[in-house]
Amino acid sequence: MTNYLSTDLWKETVKDHSILLGEPPEHSVRTIALSELHEEAACREYISWFQEYIDAPDMKVAASMLAKRIGYLWTAPLMTAMTFHHQHVSFQLENSFLYHPKLEEHEGGTRFPFLAVNGIGAEALTGDRNVWREKVVEEMFAVQLTPLLKMLAGIAPLSMSILWENIMVRIGPLYTPDADEAEQDSEHIQADFSYLTQVASGQVFGVRKNPLTRFTDCKDNVHVAKSERITCCFYYQMSGEYCRKCPKIDNENKSQLK
Repeated sequence: MTNYLSTDLWKETVKDHSILLGEPPEHSVRTIALSELHEEAACREYISWFQEYIDAPDMKVAASMLAKRIGYLWTAPLMTAMTFHHQHVSFQLENSFLYHPKLEEHEGGTRFPFLAVNGIGAEALTGDRNVWREKVVEEMFAVQLTPLLKMLAGIAPLSMSILWENIMVRIGPLYTPDADEAEQDSEHIQADFSYLTQVASGQVFGVRKNPLTRFTDCKDNVHVAKSERITCCFYYQMSGEYCRKCPKIDNENKSQLK
């Protein structure tokens, strides 16, 4: 565990996703443990506060934006560790904190939260990779993330499809084929993506069927993330502009987006 968490690979992942290792800053505008979002009262109160703080028009937009942010801060780095570093990294929810730094204290001044993690665990791949991978994915989704998404969907209220696609847009780019990758690495990466989106049962996600399958295409016998969204995340309702992948606008207008 100690060896991996001190490697340059892990440090780069932490930096890429702006993760703070340790306790959240004491003077943050707001801090909440991810475990608290599993509790209805605490989750509802936080989403209500978050809606006002980011100037979202309603709870569903705030919940959707939070899911996308969690996909970036929490899900993507764990998937990176699994697929690219062959490590099972665990962020325990009670030790994972969303925090909102004072705007003047953080470059960029975003009102969206950042992640502070205290007490990280890491275990290297051992034994059968298929068995190991299923264990990693089930812990990450069925045990930790899916209950949180279900809570957001119920409180907002919001379709689970939107929330799952919000997670998918953070996972998909990790598995985009790279012409510079060695063939062996490319096959390994594709195998993990196929498992996540095609092979894995709904059980490992804590739902009836695999929730990511519908957000993929098959091109040249290779599964890839769809280039356009199926659902709308409602970003345009608080920003005045559309995402590049938004299904509400045509391709001509998309070409003009930043």
